[in-house]
Amino acid sequence: MPLAVILPAGMILIILSADYFTNGVEWLGFSWGLGEGVVGSLLAALGTALPETLVPAVAIIAGSHVPGQGAIGLGAILGAPLMLSTLGFSIIGLGLWTSGRRRDGLRLGDASTRRDLGFFVGAFFLAVVASWLPTGFHRGVAIVLVGGYVLHAVRLVRAAGQEDREGPRSPEQPLHLFHGNHPPLLLQVFQVGLALFGLIVGAHFFVAALDHLSRRVRIPGFLLSVVITPVATELPEVLNSIIWIRRGRDGLALGNVTGAMAFQASLVPALGLVWTPWRLSGWELVTAATALTAAIWLWVRSGDRVLQFSELMFAGGLYLAFILLIAAQI
Repeated sequence: MPLAVILPAGMILIILSADYFTNGVEWLGFSWGLGEGVVGSLLAALGTALPETLVPAVAIIAGSHVPGQGAIGLGAILGAPLMLSTLGFSIIGLGLWTSGRRRDGLRLGDASTRRDLGFFVGAFFLAVVASWLPTGFHRGVAIVLVGGYVLHAVRLVRAAGQEDREGPRSPEQPLHLFHGNHPPLLLQVFQVGLALFGLIVGAHFFVAALDHLSRRVRIPGFLLSVVITPVATELPEVLNSIIWIRRGRDGLALGNVTGAMAFQASLVPALGLVWTPWRLSGWELVTAATALTAAIWLWVRSGDRVLQFSELMFAGGLYLAFILLIAAQI
């Protein structure tokens, strides 16, 4: 199939599936009595982050047999947090701008977004520091990261129950697959599953097309694994967030991205700690440092429960600086 067909087809499928996914997740959260922060940080983030975890997992496992694949896996592990903490937030800022809310900023609602960011900083820093530890400690650190994420998720749910005094907010739109006011729970789950399948297939086509394009123009493997592949695989989170911003669901929009960041900072690096030597140096450390800098910046600036347009765009500026630094070295 021609590249000119695969690339836009994958993008269109991702966009359509993202709309069905956000709609279904809103209804699931409402049916289960969950607040926006928990729905965004756990349901939405886990739903879109789990499939894309296959990219570094497959690359890492194949790395023991295919030269160079392990490096691609490390690039995918480090590239996803970088993209989400920098470019992801700046695209959210652009969504805020196009919806006419540039001066208002993004309202965090409950504290789940700051909890996600704080957990990301701690977990990702631990994962990076572990690269200097003896190999025998890596499995222990991996267990700590996985256990930390589980504990983080439990605390999110408990805190949301204490903070959310008004209860879950009813979705503004009917379930896409049901035109009544009370869609069956089974149909909600089916729509989310169907949309998730569409996101996986769309991302697969999009990544395959980008990979083919990069080979044509001879883009270096590091650039592909750290920059291009994460941009493609993280598109569902970003598009979901833009849709929610335009609907005024800031808690869902931010939670979707920060929840994915918490996942990508703990469970995914645990794969690298177990399946690779996990020795970070050079560009790998620069990538991790940029992601951590952006996350710390966002965590500090979100102290008043609002993220302004300029603060979101500053995170994007760090991504631009990273790309320019890479371009200067190619």
